[in-house]
Amino acid sequence: MPQNINEARLQGEIFLEPDEKLICVAGSPQLETYLEKGTRKTCFAVLSDRAIYCMGKCTVSRDRRNYQTQPTDFRIDLEEFQNLKHLRLRNKFLLSLTFFFLLLGPVLLLLDKLTHFGDGIALNPVLDAVICMLFAGVFYLLYMIHQKSFLELLHTNGSIGLDQHVLPDKEARLLIRYLRGFLHSRDNPQTCDDPEELP
Repeated sequence: MPQNINEARLQGEIFLEPDEKLICVAGSPQLETYLEKGTRKTCFAVLSDRAIYCMGKCTVSRDRRNYQTQPTDFRIDLEEFQNLKHLRLRNKFLLSLTFFFLLLGPVLLLLDKLTHFGDGIALNPVLDAVICMLFAGVFYLLYMIHQKSFLELLHTNGSIGLDQHVLPDKEARLLIRYLRGFLHSRDNPQTCDDPEELP
């Protein structure tokens, strides 16, 4: 929680401007590790009254279609922040393995028909093809089951996804609440003139 974070250290380590004020942190264990050891393996976000700081391994996209997980140290000015949404991504490598084995089975059968290579070896090409099809089914099942949930922050230059599995649930909900409050106040400026009054 923000009360446990030394805000003076954030001024020197995280915040770009000296008069920024801490609003909330999503991933305080990761932030504490970063402040103590300087390492940022897993993602976390710090919200100030001027920007969102995303650090650690985040999922980044410039076109909001192709995503890459990479070490990130990114500042989103609140003026550039556009929206947030929940994003679910599946592992495309598992899908690639599915198609590989799906194609390999018929190719083995076709090669056996054309060259009769199965006559000279102990392995049975039909059995190998069936095993390849089973592997394809297993990898497709893993592809459908294995997915990650991200909190995607959309901004003018793309988006950044924070892995929700590594963020404490209460802190992630608080960040969402503040960001939705900010978006609401920006869309309806007459309802909330003071940023301190954000829900």
